[in-house]
Formats: sequence, C-alpha cells, structure tokens
Amino acid sequence: MNYKAVCFDMDGVLVNTMDDHALAWHHAFREQGHVVKAADFYELEGMPGMQTILHVNRIYGLQLPLEQQEAIYRNKRTHFVKHSKYGFYQHTLQALKGLSQSGIPIGLATGSRKEFVNEVLERLEEMGITFDAVITGDDVEKGKPSPEPYEKVFAQFSYRPNEWIVVENAPLGIQAAVASGAFVLALLTTLPEEKLILANDILKHHQELKEYLLSEVGVQARDFTK
Repeated sequence: MNYKAVCFDMDGVLVNTMDDHALAWHHAFREQGHVVKAADFYELEGMPGMQTILHVNRIYGLQLPLEQQEAIYRNKRTHFVKHSKYGFYQHTLQALKGLSQSGIPIGLATGSRKEFVNEVLERLEEMGITFDAVITGDDVEKGKPSPEPYEKVFAQFSYRPNEWIVVENAPLGIQAAVASGAFVLALLTTLPEEKLILANDILKHHQELKEYLLSEVGVQARDFTK
C-alpha cells in the first residue's frame, strides 16, 4: 500500500506521560475516598476525562454524584499539572522530522485537553516540528474508542482513510483508528501485546517505529537527529 500521511496519538507515543496520568487519576479518586488502582487507567488511555470517570464509576460500582465526579476531574487535572515531568520520545521526534521534511503530512489525534496539547505543541515548535492537523479531546463530541478524532484529522486532507498510518499504544485508541479505516501500528509502550491485538502491526519500541514509518512512506535514509 502506498501510504500518504501519518497520524499520531500523543500520550505514550510522543510524550511519556502515561505514568503521570495514571497516578493523577489514582490520587484524585483517593482524595474522594475511593481506591482505584493506577494500573487500571492505562487501558483507558485516550478516553476523555469525564468519560473516564463515568467508566470507573460503572465498573467499580461507585455511584458517584455529579458534584463528586467534577471534583475528581478537577483534582486529577491539578495533580497532573503540578507533578508531571514529561519528556519526549526521541525516536518519535526523529520520525516526525523525517516525515515533515520529506513533505509527508502529519496529524495528531489525542484525548488530552487542548491546554496541555498546546503546551506540548509549543515545545515541539521550538524544536522545529509542527503538525499539519491537530484534534484534541476538546474538539470532539465522542472521544476514543469512537473514530471521530481520527475522522476529523482525515477530513482536513484529500487522502482516503486507508492511505493513512495511525500510531497508537492503547486499546481504545486502536479501536478508534481501526474503525476510521486507517492502517494501525501499535507500540508496546505501556501495555502487553495481548491488549493491542486489533492493530495491523505491533512494534516493540520507538526506534522500530521510526524505522518502520520512514521506510513505509518512502523517506530516504538521512540523519534526522538534529
């Protein structure tokens, strides 16, 4: 297949934030007197914040009132902003540079809120990296596993969905990308392989992702580390 464009998830693919997100959720629920394992949130990556709370509310049988749900969401955001010390996956940055410098459109579809995404984008711009299309959790009515985030990215270009490669690392994002009609790569960033089996291909690490992407879209071998 002649792929024309690549769309990336953000958390766990571009930035190493998932541990911070999981701990922030655990803290926020504990502040309201409920113990929810931090590990449970890795499989919910990509789901918008309030939907995450409703999901946990249901599977744990908590029956949280709206006021408490909103308090959990506020506390989670506050804890994440205060304590997150995220960095970027360097091989993903190199892949982005290689794709962009070769004229391959790159998109970003994330469940994260716009405020945090803009912070990440500003840091990327300082490195000379800009996305051609960005959809955040604030830009959609239905977050992942709905395909809406990816469909909104694709709608900004003339390519068919099956001409896109999507890079994900969590089950809900993979479901969304598969439903969008794209070719889906999954990264073993935070979850075991059996959680990612719906993807078209599974890659072990970010260096393998870089090599795969640059090869599949026909980018000639160059040094994109600078």
